Amino acid sequence: MKKSVLVIGAGRFGRGVIEGLYERGHDIFAIDQNEEKLDNIRDMIVSGAVLDVGDNDDEFVKIVGEKNFDEAVVAMTSDFEGALIATSILKDAGVTVSAKAQNLRRGSVLQKMGADRIVFPERDMGLRLAHVISTEAEIGTLELPQGFVVEQLEVGQGFANKTLEKLNISNRFGIWVLLVYQGYEPVQPTANTLLNQGDIIVVFGRNTKLPRFEEANMGKRKKIHGK
Repeated sequence: MKKSVLVIGAGRFGRGVIEGLYERGHDIFAIDQNEEKLDNIRDMIVSGAVLDVGDNDDEFVKIVGEKNFDEAVVAMTSDFEGALIATSILKDAGVTVSAKAQNLRRGSVLQKMGADRIVFPERDMGLRLAHVISTEAEIGTLELPQGFVVEQLEVGQGFANKTLEKLNISNRFGIWVLLVYQGYEPVQPTANTLLNQGDIIVVFGRNTKLPRFEEANMGKRKKIHGK
Protein backbone atom coordinates (compact mmCIF):
# COMPACT_ATOMS: atom_id res chain seq x y z
CA MET A 1 0.00 0.00 0.00
CA LYS A 2 1.36 3.39 -1.00
CA LYS A 3 2.04 5.68 1.95
CA SER A 4 2.72 9.37 2.41
CA VAL A 5 5.97 9.59 4.38
CA LEU A 6 7.78 12.58 5.85
CA VAL A 7 11.55 12.32 6.23
CA ILE A 8 13.23 14.96 8.39
CA GLY A 9 16.93 15.13 7.68
CA ALA A 10 18.42 14.30 4.28
CA GLY A 11 21.89 13.22 5.40
CA ARG A 12 23.33 9.78 4.67
CA PHE A 13 20.76 7.90 6.73
CA GLY A 14 17.81 10.03 5.63
CA ARG A 15 18.82 9.78 1.98
CA GLY A 16 19.06 6.00 2.32
CA VAL A 17 15.51 5.90 3.72
CA ILE A 18 14.30 8.13 0.90
CA GLU A 19 15.94 5.92 -1.75
CA GLY A 20 14.33 2.80 -0.28
CA LEU A 21 10.88 4.41 -0.03
CA TYR A 22 11.14 5.80 -3.57
CA GLU A 23 12.02 2.38 -4.99
CA ARG A 24 8.91 0.97 -3.31
CA GLY A 25 6.63 3.62 -4.79
CA HIS A 26 5.79 5.71 -1.72
CA ASP A 27 5.12 9.47 -1.74
CA ILE A 28 7.91 11.27 0.13
CA PHE A 29 8.06 14.76 1.61
CA ALA A 30 11.49 15.81 2.90
CA ILE A 31 12.67 18.51 5.29
CA ASP A 32 16.25 19.64 5.83
CA GLN A 33 18.05 22.81 6.85
CA ASN A 34 20.44 22.40 3.91
CA GLU A 35 18.92 23.29 0.54
CA GLU A 36 21.71 21.53 -1.34
CA LYS A 37 20.83 18.21 0.31
CA LEU A 38 17.23 18.62 -0.83
CA ASP A 39 18.35 19.47 -4.36
CA ASN A 40 20.22 16.13 -4.47
CA ILE A 41 17.00 14.18 -3.85
CA ARG A 42 14.48 16.29 -5.81
CA ASP A 43 13.84 13.50 -8.32
CA MET A 44 12.77 11.10 -5.54
CA ILE A 45 10.43 13.31 -3.49
CA VAL A 46 7.00 14.80 -4.09
CA SER A 47 8.04 18.05 -2.41
CA GLY A 48 10.38 19.38 0.25
CA ALA A 49 11.02 22.29 2.57
CA VAL A 50 14.16 24.03 3.79
CA LEU A 51 13.39 24.33 7.47
CA ASP A 52 14.99 24.23 10.92
CA VAL A 53 12.33 22.30 12.81
CA GLY A 54 13.67 23.31 16.23
CA ASP A 55 13.61 27.05 15.48
CA ASN A 56 10.46 27.04 13.33
CA ASP A 57 8.12 24.69 15.15
CA ASP A 58 5.03 26.74 14.20
CA GLU A 59 5.81 26.28 10.50
CA PHE A 60 6.43 22.59 11.09
CA VAL A 61 3.05 22.22 12.84
CA LYS A 62 1.45 23.85 9.80
CA ILE A 63 3.16 21.45 7.37
CA VAL A 64 2.18 18.39 9.41
CA GLY A 65 -1.42 19.60 9.66
CA GLU A 66 -1.73 20.25 5.93
CA LYS A 67 -0.04 17.12 4.55
CA ASN A 68 -1.70 14.36 6.62
CA PHE A 69 1.32 12.00 6.63
CA ASP A 70 0.92 8.27 7.28
CA GLU A 71 4.41 7.91 8.74
CA ALA A 72 7.44 10.04 9.54
CA VAL A 73 11.15 9.37 9.94
CA VAL A 74 13.10 11.70 12.21
CA ALA A 75 16.56 11.19 10.73
CA MET A 76 18.53 14.06 12.30
CA THR A 77 20.91 13.38 15.17
CA SER A 78 23.06 16.52 15.34
CA ASP A 79 20.04 18.56 16.49
CA PHE A 80 18.63 16.44 19.30
CA GLU A 81 16.35 19.20 20.57
CA GLY A 82 14.87 19.53 17.10
CA ALA A 83 14.37 15.75 16.94
CA LEU A 84 12.44 15.86 20.22
CA ILE A 85 10.27 18.76 19.06
CA ALA A 86 9.55 17.03 15.75
CA THR A 87 8.65 13.76 17.47
CA SER A 88 6.31 15.51 19.89
CA ILE A 89 4.50 17.45 17.17
CA LEU A 90 4.15 14.39 14.94
CA LYS A 91 2.76 12.23 17.75
CA ASP A 92 0.26 14.96 18.68
CA ALA A 93 -0.92 14.75 15.06
CA GLY A 94 -1.30 10.96 15.28
CA VAL A 95 1.57 10.14 12.92
CA THR A 96 3.61 6.92 13.32
CA VAL A 97 7.20 7.99 14.03
CA SER A 98 10.52 6.21 13.46
CA ALA A 99 13.45 8.09 15.00
CA LYS A 100 17.19 7.73 14.54
CA ALA A 101 19.25 7.82 17.75
CA GLN A 102 22.99 8.11 18.32
CA ASN A 103 22.96 6.10 21.53
CA LEU A 104 20.71 4.18 23.92
CA ARG A 105 20.16 7.14 26.26
CA ARG A 106 18.87 9.39 23.49
CA GLY A 107 16.86 6.52 22.12
CA SER A 108 15.19 6.12 25.50
CA VAL A 109 14.31 9.83 25.60
CA LEU A 110 12.84 9.72 22.10
CA GLN A 111 10.81 6.67 23.05
CA LYS A 112 9.43 8.50 26.09
CA MET A 113 8.44 11.34 23.75
CA GLY A 114 6.28 8.81 21.90
CA ALA A 115 8.48 7.56 19.03
CA ASP A 116 7.10 4.22 17.79
CA ARG A 117 10.44 2.87 16.51
CA ILE A 118 13.98 3.73 17.54
CA VAL A 119 16.75 3.01 15.04
CA PHE A 120 20.47 2.78 15.79
CA PRO A 121 21.85 2.54 12.21
CA GLU A 122 25.53 1.87 12.87
CA ARG A 123 24.91 -0.63 15.67
CA ASP A 124 22.08 -2.40 13.84
CA MET A 125 24.14 -2.71 10.66
CA GLY A 126 27.05 -4.14 12.59
CA LEU A 127 24.87 -6.71 14.35
CA ARG A 128 23.23 -7.83 11.12
CA LEU A 129 26.51 -8.17 9.28
CA ALA A 130 27.96 -10.17 12.17
CA HIS A 131 24.95 -12.49 11.97
CA VAL A 132 25.35 -12.93 8.22
CA ILE A 133 29.06 -13.71 8.48
CA SER A 134 28.65 -16.21 11.31
CA THR A 135 25.63 -18.15 10.02
CA GLU A 136 25.47 -20.85 7.39
CA ALA A 137 21.77 -20.38 6.82
CA GLU A 138 20.48 -19.26 3.45
CA ILE A 139 19.75 -15.54 3.59
CA GLY A 140 18.67 -14.46 0.09
CA THR A 141 18.59 -10.66 0.41
CA LEU A 142 18.87 -8.78 3.69
CA GLU A 143 18.09 -5.06 3.65
CA LEU A 144 20.16 -2.78 5.88
CA PRO A 145 19.85 0.90 6.79
CA GLN A 146 21.03 3.67 4.46
CA GLY A 147 20.26 1.75 1.27
CA PHE A 148 22.70 -1.13 1.83
CA VAL A 149 21.91 -4.81 1.34
CA VAL A 150 23.52 -8.18 1.92
CA GLU A 151 22.73 -10.64 -0.87
CA GLN A 152 23.42 -14.32 -1.40
CA LEU A 153 23.72 -15.46 -5.02
CA GLU A 154 25.12 -18.24 -7.14
CA VAL A 155 28.31 -17.71 -9.13
CA GLY A 156 27.43 -17.51 -12.83
CA GLN A 157 29.41 -17.89 -16.02
CA GLY A 158 30.65 -14.30 -15.88
CA PHE A 159 32.61 -14.85 -12.65
CA ALA A 160 33.30 -18.59 -12.88
CA ASN A 161 36.93 -19.78 -13.08
CA LYS A 162 38.28 -16.39 -12.02
CA THR A 163 39.98 -15.30 -8.81
CA LEU A 164 38.62 -12.45 -6.71
CA GLU A 165 41.81 -10.54 -7.47
CA LYS A 166 41.19 -10.79 -11.21
CA LEU A 167 37.51 -9.89 -10.86
CA ASN A 168 38.39 -6.78 -8.78
CA ILE A 169 34.78 -6.67 -7.62
CA SER A 170 35.02 -3.90 -5.01
CA ASN A 171 36.69 -1.43 -7.39
CA ARG A 172 34.58 -2.32 -10.43
CA PHE A 173 31.17 -2.49 -8.79
CA GLY A 174 31.40 -1.04 -5.27
CA ILE A 175 30.42 -4.47 -3.91
CA TRP A 176 32.31 -6.48 -1.27
CA VAL A 177 32.44 -10.29 -1.02
CA LEU A 178 31.94 -11.34 2.61
CA LEU A 179 31.88 -15.12 2.29
CA VAL A 180 32.14 -17.89 -0.31
CA TYR A 181 30.45 -21.29 -0.03
CA GLN A 182 32.17 -24.06 -1.99
CA GLY A 183 30.41 -27.41 -1.69
CA TYR A 184 28.43 -26.04 1.29
CA GLU A 185 31.70 -25.29 3.10
CA PRO A 186 32.25 -21.64 4.05
CA VAL A 187 35.49 -20.11 2.76
CA GLN A 188 36.86 -16.79 3.97
CA PRO A 189 37.54 -14.88 0.73
CA THR A 190 41.05 -13.75 -0.19
CA ALA A 191 42.52 -12.30 -3.39
CA ASN A 192 43.51 -15.84 -4.47
CA THR A 193 40.05 -17.39 -3.94
CA LEU A 194 38.96 -19.05 -7.20
CA LEU A 195 35.23 -18.93 -7.90
CA ASN A 196 33.59 -21.92 -9.53
CA GLN A 197 30.24 -21.91 -11.29
CA GLY A 198 27.63 -22.93 -8.74
CA ASP A 199 29.54 -21.59 -5.72
CA ILE A 200 27.50 -19.35 -3.42
CA ILE A 201 28.80 -15.88 -2.57
CA VAL A 202 27.54 -13.50 0.10
CA VAL A 203 28.06 -9.88 -0.90
CA PHE A 204 27.52 -6.46 0.65
CA GLY A 205 26.91 -3.06 -0.97
CA ARG A 206 24.36 -0.44 -1.98
CA ASN A 207 21.19 -1.83 -3.54
CA THR A 208 21.64 0.58 -6.46
CA LYS A 209 25.00 -1.07 -7.29
CA LEU A 210 23.71 -4.64 -7.39
CA PRO A 211 22.01 -4.79 -10.83
CA ARG A 212 25.21 -4.16 -12.80
CA PHE A 213 27.10 -6.58 -10.54
CA GLU A 214 24.49 -9.30 -11.05
CA GLU A 215 24.52 -8.81 -14.82
CA ALA A 216 28.31 -9.18 -14.92
CA ASN A 217 28.10 -12.33 -12.80
CA MET A 218 25.64 -13.88 -15.22
CA GLY A 219 27.78 -12.88 -18.18
CA LYS A 220 25.22 -10.46 -19.56
CA ARG A 221 25.99 -7.03 -20.92
CA LYS A 222 22.49 -5.65 -20.64
CA LYS A 223 19.41 -6.58 -18.72
CA ILE A 224 16.01 -4.93 -18.92
CA HIS A 225 14.39 -5.10 -15.49
CA GLY A 226 10.69 -5.64 -15.03
CA LYS A 227 10.19 -7.28 -18.42
